[in-house]
Amino acid sequence: MNKKKLIFTGFEEKIVPLMKKTAKFVLKYEKIKNYNISFTLISDIDIKKMNRKYRKVNRITDVISFLVDKKLFMGDIYISDNRPKRNAKKFGFSYEQELCYLVIHSILHLKGYTDYTFKDKKRMFSKQDKIFKCIFS
Repeated sequence: MNKKKLIFTGFEEKIVPLMKKTAKFVLKYEKIKNYNISFTLISDIDIKKMNRKYRKVNRITDVISFLVDKKLFMGDIYISDNRPKRNAKKFGFSYEQELCYLVIHSILHLKGYTDYTFKDKKRMFSKQDKIFKCIFS
């Protein structure tokens, strides 16, 4: 039995279908058949607290991804409510595209990709840029 569940909390309703489409594309691209992922929009203050508590890093971040169960590909993803707006302007994307970029990024984190070293960051961003171009080209 296939289990496929995506939950989006706190996002504008009009944005959710595009985020869902992006998540499904990434999951298919990564050959993940069963999944249960929740995406939650939270304040910069709350994401900073989570970053400090779980990663021991005292700063705001774009996303934090928690893999709850590897076998079931179950995870919780928290996205900053302010960073996507700032990044969209900075990188020349729409707010919706930036949220989708973070959906890609966060699912790759659940898959095990990291961006802590230059080499890992280059590998991860290369993949997420390729996926993003497939969706938005």
